[in-house]
Order: sequence, then C-alpha cells, then structure tokens
Amino acid sequence: MKKTLNNIKVVPAILLALLSTAFFTACSIDDSPQPVQLGKEDCVACQMTLMDGQFACEYITDKGKCLKFDDLSCLFNYLAKNNIADKEVLKIYVGDYQHPENLIDLKTATLVLGVDIHSPMGGGVAAFSDKDEAIRFAEDTKSSVLDSWTRLKKSKHLEDGMPGKENKDMHMRENKE
Repeated sequence: MKKTLNNIKVVPAILLALLSTAFFTACSIDDSPQPVQLGKEDCVACQMTLMDGQFACEYITDKGKCLKFDDLSCLFNYLAKNNIADKEVLKIYVGDYQHPENLIDLKTATLVLGVDIHSPMGGGVAAFSDKDEAIRFAEDTKSSVLDSWTRLKKSKHLEDGMPGKENKDMHMRENKE
C-alpha cells in the first residue's frame, strides 16, 4: 500500500514538470530572421510587394511577430508613425547588400548612406555584413559609412526621403579612409 501512495505522489510532480516544460516552450519567442519571400509578400508600411532582397528588412516584435518592409525608410517611418517603443522591438534584420538572400542584424551591420543607392522607397541605405566591403562600396558610390544604425532612427532623414546635401548633419562619418 505504501508503494502505491508514493506512486500517486510522483504522478502530480511529473505532470507539473511536463506542463511547465510545455508552458515555457510555448512562451519562448523566436527572434531569428524569417526568410523574405520576394514577389509574394508586401511591405507592412506601404503595401508594395517586396522585390529587392538587398533592401528588404523586418522587425520582430516583443511578442514574436515578424513584420516585413521593402526599405529601412518604411520600417523606421512605421515605427515612428505607430509610436512603437524600443522595448517593443526585439530585433531588426536587414538584407545584406552583397548577399541579398541573407538577413543580418541591424545592430551589427555596417550601413552606407548615399544618393546613388537606389532603394525601393528612396531611403538610400545599404547594409553590409562585411565592413571592408561596405567601405569599398561607399568609396565607389561617393557615399558615407554611418557610425551607428541609431543615427537613422533618430534622424528625420528617412521621413524626408532620399538623402541629399542638406542631410549631411546626421553625424555621419565621411568615408575618406
């Protein structure tokens, strides 16, 4: 009889362990980039079909939802217009200009800003996973390497459209290296 009582006490503990595991597994948020299906998905902000992997980007919400955009200007304008706080943005990924099939973390990407960078919405920003390639690209296109991705977010540049001479006050580092 004593053996049966011990078995009865073990069953609730096992059940609790299984339920806890299921709960935490269901509640974990996948913040990895989700592949962009060019020609099949639309930009959340402007509703244009995503066509160019070099500029496609996405952000993962704090709830795990992935929202896709055709250009960083659409993404940052969307965040600003909808008053989305930083704490609600888990990750931002952007297409690697050299390898458009890859999405890279915006925080680790090297960003190049220039008038000769023809992104879908005229934001003029290209992202690179390789800093040396970004610098070469900036030299070739007479563009600037940004010293921080937060410059884009804090600037009115992306809300105003294509970069021009009047937007050189973004605290960019001119690429003369």
